[in-house]
Amino acid sequence: MPTSTLTSRRIYVAGRTPITAAAWINAPSQVIAPAAAAPKAAATSCCCPACTGLACLERTRFFSGQLLSEADLNNEQSYWLAKSRLHNRYLVGWGVVCGLQVVCSECDGWVTVKSGYAIDPCGNDIIVCSDQNFNVLKAIQACCASSTQTSNCSPVRYNPPAECQNTPQHWCITIEYQEQQSRMVTPLVQTPSKSSGCGCGGSSQGGCGCGGGNVSTASASNGGSTPACGCSTAQTQTTTTVPAGACQPTRILETFKLGICPAPAPAVRGQTNSPAPGTAAYQYQACIQGLDQLLAMAPATFAASSNINSDYQATCSYLSIVNAYFAQNQFLTHCSLLDTLAQIPVPAPGPNTTPDVYNDAVAQIVAIVALAKRDCLCMALIPSCPPNPCDDRLILGCLTVQNGVITNICPFEGRQQLVGFTALNYWFGSIFSNIMQILDTALEGLCCDSANVGKSSSLLPSGLAYDRTNITSDGISNPAIFNRMFSTLLAQKLGAATVNVISPQARAVDLRPFVGQSGQDAIASLTKQGFTLFSMDVTDDLSWDATAIAAASQFAPAAVSTGQALTAYTKGGLLVGIEVTDPTTALQNQVAALHARVDQLSSPPPNTGAAPSSSPRPKKST
Repeated sequence: MPTSTLTSRRIYVAGRTPITAAAWINAPSQVIAPAAAAPKAAATSCCCPACTGLACLERTRFFSGQLLSEADLNNEQSYWLAKSRLHNRYLVGWGVVCGLQVVCSECDGWVTVKSGYAIDPCGNDIIVCSDQNFNVLKAIQACCASSTQTSNCSPVRYNPPAECQNTPQHWCITIEYQEQQSRMVTPLVQTPSKSSGCGCGGSSQGGCGCGGGNVSTASASNGGSTPACGCSTAQTQTTTTVPAGACQPTRILETFKLGICPAPAPAVRGQTNSPAPGTAAYQYQACIQGLDQLLAMAPATFAASSNINSDYQATCSYLSIVNAYFAQNQFLTHCSLLDTLAQIPVPAPGPNTTPDVYNDAVAQIVAIVALAKRDCLCMALIPSCPPNPCDDRLILGCLTVQNGVITNICPFEGRQQLVGFTALNYWFGSIFSNIMQILDTALEGLCCDSANVGKSSSLLPSGLAYDRTNITSDGISNPAIFNRMFSTLLAQKLGAATVNVISPQARAVDLRPFVGQSGQDAIASLTKQGFTLFSMDVTDDLSWDATAIAAASQFAPAAVSTGQALTAYTKGGLLVGIEVTDPTTALQNQVAALHARVDQLSSPPPNTGAAPSSSPRPKKST
């Protein structure tokens, strides 16, 4: 499956519509877009990989009598540093872990970056030990200044960009991992020194950003230079000999550099952004884009009056194009599709050949291309390694500057927050703390408190096993609600016998044996034990089939305290299901039963004799 960006993948020409057989013959070279014809990124994007992806590592092996050199010891450190970066980049992720807030400073045009910890896109640890002050206005002026020297003339033919005028400017504060050599000492012997040329580094943040920042350890030194925009295509190494007495560093200090970059374009509300590289949606879209182009390029239906030779050539061309696509983009997991594609017959034109033969062949090819989308989905669901980052800087926040004054700081714009256990505990710590405290208390009462054995345990504080009144508007943040939910779940898992041992006051009853018995006998037995029963005949309910009845005993409550309301489902005189009724439903059933009883009492009794006479009864004569 393609893993590169959408602009560099080898795909078919976009926007192609179904064409006729003549078009396949007259313009066969326009069917496939060669890899070199893929649109290139703009010159200002400067999207060189800031760091490479997966690399095979080599670990130093030590043995007795080995002559250790500086290369062996440095390789040992390089190995563990590479392992740490690999773990951070591909398993943990990158972004701000904690701290590093950008706030207003006491001085105009300055901001203060709070201490904190972050992981850059290459997996390096960025640690800011103390608060750092950063001159934003000086960095903006350095970014907007001309990069070339001009002669002394007036006026200078240079116009600053629009974002450097006296209008509201939007910039972002960035932080970048750097290393500094320290603790210089004089070596005992002459040693060779290697220096590397400029390679492809990440000096852009979605464009040619500006450094203009400061390399900081404990305090900030605000100087700055504007890095060049461009990528070196080669790296050179030169070896020199260090003169005798020259100093060599004995420590590598891990530091950082603060800088600025133009703020990203604001997102348009209601507009759907394209999937980001390294996501499942992006991988699926990148995979099916070529398949959609293949489907759009399918030859139109051949008419009965069409040229049979042109139909044959168009079908063969389409089949070869599909074969070439699958050969260049190997992502299929159902290998039988390729076998089926190779077996599609495309006979040469004969005296009795009709266009329907080629229409059937094209239909079979289109069906295989459509089925290949299933493999795209399956492959996209498997996480792939993220692409190489184009920039190794992190945005800490963005701000607005106007007329040399910082007017507003937005701490969330452009900021990549690494959501881990630390962040989740910070945001939802109160909820987690309450749940863990309640759970610890419940488990302590069950497993550690010997004084409560045989007595009412705090494990079932509600006193009702399998209670249905668990969910309220308070949610699970209410300790009482959590206790009842935990009690219900635990009672179902332990069963009535164990619940009665832990908490005798629960008086739990296992309802599973009643399923399958006579409905009348089961209801009478449960009523005698103190349950409130509501009976429901499900003879006419088609959902109560043989499968549902067979599984009813499995889903029946295993521990229910007496006194609760139950709903018994009967069919053919047998109890086929039973469940605990929530108080609201129980009250509704009671009200419905009372209404039915009232209607029964208020209705006149049925007339079983002759109609009474309407004439008055004659008086008895005296």
